[in-house]
Amino acid sequence: MLKRLKINNYALIDSIEISFDKGMTSITGETGAGKSIILGGLSMVLGSRIDNSKIINKDKKCFVEAVFDLKDQNSNEFFLNNDLDYDDITIIRREVNQSGKSRAFINDTPVKLDLLSSLTNKLIDVHSQFNNLSILNSNFIFLILDSLSDNLDDFKVYSNEFRSLKVIEKLIEDKKITREKLNSDLDYNKFLLSEFEDLNLDDINLSDLQNKVKEADNVDQIKEILSKINLEFNTDDIGISDKLSHIIKSLGKVSSSSERLNELTQSLNLVNENLNQLVNDSESILTDISNSEANIDNLRDTLDKIFSLQNKHRLESIEDLLNLRHDLTLKISTHDNIDFEIEKLDKEMKTLTSNLLIKANKIHDKRRSVIHEFQILMNKNLSELAMEKSDIKIDLSKSETIQKNGISEGRFLFKSNNESIYSELKDIASGGEISRVMLSIKSILSKFTKLSSIIFDEIDTGISGSVSSKVAELMKYMSHKMQVIVITHTPQVASKGDFHYKVFKREENNKIITDVKLLSDKERVNEIAEMLSGDKSNKSANELANELLN
Repeated sequence: MLKRLKINNYALIDSIEISFDKGMTSITGETGAGKSIILGGLSMVLGSRIDNSKIINKDKKCFVEAVFDLKDQNSNEFFLNNDLDYDDITIIRREVNQSGKSRAFINDTPVKLDLLSSLTNKLIDVHSQFNNLSILNSNFIFLILDSLSDNLDDFKVYSNEFRSLKVIEKLIEDKKITREKLNSDLDYNKFLLSEFEDLNLDDINLSDLQNKVKEADNVDQIKEILSKINLEFNTDDIGISDKLSHIIKSLGKVSSSSERLNELTQSLNLVNENLNQLVNDSESILTDISNSEANIDNLRDTLDKIFSLQNKHRLESIEDLLNLRHDLTLKISTHDNIDFEIEKLDKEMKTLTSNLLIKANKIHDKRRSVIHEFQILMNKNLSELAMEKSDIKIDLSKSETIQKNGISEGRFLFKSNNESIYSELKDIASGGEISRVMLSIKSILSKFTKLSSIIFDEIDTGISGSVSSKVAELMKYMSHKMQVIVITHTPQVASKGDFHYKVFKREENNKIITDVKLLSDKERVNEIAEMLSGDKSNKSANELANELLN
């Protein structure tokens, strides 16, 4: 049950706070006074999209706060499943800061908008005259029948599995498209992959390979120079290494004479070691070049193939070529496996379709089982709403294939008098008749659902006279089982409220703002009288207002 609504800085509202209680609350006011603004603020905290143009004062935060009493709602599981703190008195808040960013809270815990909506949808139903059009949608028929037949949980399971079926069907479709493309590309991909067969790219160091090929281009000159180095250092006569060793040995005899001589000896020893290492490296290079001479043509061929592939595919590195080879291998492998994958998905789809068909038939039978009871209740309500010669029924049949709503196809059939034939409701019913049909449906649903609150926004538009009184009586009856809040221009409806708020405009600081006031008994008489005649001082209107209120 909605306990309190607080709105700050929204459209013409500076700051208002409205308290609600059990029973029926009427909200009235002149056209343009701001009744729809209050409803817009409430819709915002219930999770609807925010229209930033409604926030006129951009210098301060806009927020809407709704307080709900959840004691009889059995909402503990929802809070537990979503890791939220439960409280019998739960505060739901939506705010928009100066930059236009929106945030939502449940008991001070930030939540996403879809989570906020999933909670509030269980708490309150906001119904406007525009929602009357939903009765013209066949999906609404299934919502009614599923609510009456305790089918909602079964249908939720069906809906989840149906979505899974659609995902599988899309996967199969995508894989078939992929298969067609792979079929057309298979030979070409195999040809591209074959160009990699003689290249062991995993073990190739491109820089090392390029250096070896460059060395091969100057192999004779390099061998001559390296051989000369070895000859100069390691000649059978006294070479550079022997001469340096002799000098170090001689110097070692006098190195103890001074620190300087000792350091010179050590430095020459180090030079000798480095020279010997350089000579060894030179010999190693000479041996490697000599051994590679016979394989140089293969090295050049490998390098040419690498550069050719890089140019062909516009790649820059060995890593890029490795990735390309992997992609080609994967595409060919995918082609080999895709038929198996499609076959596996097809079996899964057939099994799921078979299970869904069983569930859909069960749901359809349960829907059909409550149609007779629903029609009796509906036509009883319509008779009480001055539509005693009208009759409504649901035509429910089976579709050839399973659909989003199961296997059912439904239509509302309506006739407005005893002599007319049944036609689809959307084709023959007037706006006033549709309003009464929808009100009747809502009153029936209130008996079968756990919804604690409903708001009617000018649902009585197009209804007047004695019919208004009957509509008011039905709303009053609903308020015995749930909280009913009615925004109305009809005095008969307004008079049935246990509480009565008036929305009005006033001027403050040279600015027009919307405000709301809880009316006293005397103020209610004046308001109802003004709604009846346009003049609250009219004696006859006052007497009739007193009569309606009493």
